[in-house]
Amino acid sequence: MREKPTKIHLLKETLLTSLNLDAGSLHHWPCVYTMGSPINNRALFPCQEPPVALSTWQASVRAAAGFVVLMSGENSAEPVQLQEGILSWYYYVTMPMPASTFTIAVGCWQEVKQQSFTAANQTNVEFPLPSSQADFRWHEELCGHVEYPCRFRNPAARLQAVIPYRVFAPWCLMECCKEHLLQLIPRCLSAAYTTLGTHPFSRLDVLIVPSNFSSLGMASPHIIFLSQSVLPGGSHLCGTRLCHEIAHAWFGLAIGARDWTEEWISEGFATFLEDIFWARAQQQLSHDEVKGQQELKASLRWRRLRDEVQNSEEELQVLRPKKESTGELSESGASIVKHGLKAEKIFMQVHYLKGYFLLRFLARAVGEASYLASLQKFVQKFHGQLVLSQDFLCMLLEDNPEQKKSGLTVENIFENWLDTSGIPKPLLEEGETWKECRLVQQVSGEVTKWIQTNQRIRKSGKKKRKQDEVVFQKLLPDQLVLLLESLLEEKTLCPRILQCLEKTYQLREQDAEVRHRWCELVVKHKYVPGYGDVEKFLREDQAMGVYLYGELMVNEDVKQQELAHKCFAAAREHMDASSAKVVAEMLF
Repeated sequence: MREKPTKIHLLKETLLTSLNLDAGSLHHWPCVYTMGSPINNRALFPCQEPPVALSTWQASVRAAAGFVVLMSGENSAEPVQLQEGILSWYYYVTMPMPASTFTIAVGCWQEVKQQSFTAANQTNVEFPLPSSQADFRWHEELCGHVEYPCRFRNPAARLQAVIPYRVFAPWCLMECCKEHLLQLIPRCLSAAYTTLGTHPFSRLDVLIVPSNFSSLGMASPHIIFLSQSVLPGGSHLCGTRLCHEIAHAWFGLAIGARDWTEEWISEGFATFLEDIFWARAQQQLSHDEVKGQQELKASLRWRRLRDEVQNSEEELQVLRPKKESTGELSESGASIVKHGLKAEKIFMQVHYLKGYFLLRFLARAVGEASYLASLQKFVQKFHGQLVLSQDFLCMLLEDNPEQKKSGLTVENIFENWLDTSGIPKPLLEEGETWKECRLVQQVSGEVTKWIQTNQRIRKSGKKKRKQDEVVFQKLLPDQLVLLLESLLEEKTLCPRILQCLEKTYQLREQDAEVRHRWCELVVKHKYVPGYGDVEKFLREDQAMGVYLYGELMVNEDVKQQELAHKCFAAAREHMDASSAKVVAEMLF
């Protein structure tokens, strides 16, 4: 039997592009970064292993002085000089993890610090805990995982509401990070701790990666990659995305799926917990304000799920595609991954959305307090282990036996939610209850104003009449997204309305989610003054711009097709490989 190599020499250097968000000009920084993927893992250790293949690792990385080496190790490495101009960085982990969680980034990053940011922000402060959490937090229970130095058995770690953290970014983005991100991290970490308890990992690095990163965020042990797209436009998108990635420390990393096809266990839980964490991180919100924001978010997710179900293959909409065979291995120890070679699958959100709505349904059925108590208990029992859907569902129903009496069983959850395509039957039966939410109704009122104003302008031609002026209300970022999505359903919006829309809400200054919908409106209505916004979005927000290429092509408009080809030609060389493949299929 051949021994595994003990040394790997990295000979490849990649040049990636980082954007100066203020000036809009390109700055080239030599850097290389890679994170693993559970399926088709083409990271530093290319592999296709079953989830049960776990290992620890240690690595010594040499790099030229001036470069910073970040890895998913549990230690904060301090560089050691080997010779003039060469530094060595040593990282390790003691918790066995899949190879897909191995992450490395080497570049000219700068650590983002703030003068007024005192050590008090990173001390181990004891936060008040929900009574349900306090009931079992101090119980000394044997862990169910293989032996490793577990934080859940460490009294000091169990009191640590905010783990030590650092932020790294290219110098041109440091001020953007100081503006919101540095203040958000401790609030989001403490909100997560209050909700789920002990942080599974001892520290956190947050790295702002270049514009060709293929998603808004990616969590690995001890490190989170964030797209630079989350930085501009206020704290909302940055905060919610940070909460989502922090949630993966528990669901996706400390607790993994025993079958790669059950990715909803990671993404569904992170999407659901994102709302809980963000509500607590904002602090001082009333119960009604929290409820309103969460119902508004449910409304947006419902629209995305509905659209995705209408525009994707049915077989890709099933959360447990292997059904009764989920988690089984062949005699040789191999596991089958369904749909693993479909490039478009990585852009789908069905496992995020259906998973979120299932967990929302269960929380409403048993009550939020009981539901969160079961989540905490589940984390305590299964951290450091691989699970299947039924592990969580069985525990939840055992903790809430009255639900079984009312007909809620693991079998009908499988049938209605996990083993079928389309919109789950209970979700359809529930109806769109979020329409009654005040924040949603407020948007509906504003949509009506815009439609009526559009109709009046079209009837009056180019004449401007004073009585046409309408007062529009200030809207939250998620409300703006809902407003623009609603207006996208209108067949025709005149140029004056689009100009007024942009001016009223300062759309070019909003976050990437809002600007994405604005670009869709520009493309749909061939609003030429907005083409510069589309070009800028495709260049700087590659994590979200893939389907804009398709929309530019489908209109069969010469100017729009030229714009699509121009943007792709400029970005293709450094674009994520899967993204480039999908875009090329749209364009050629």
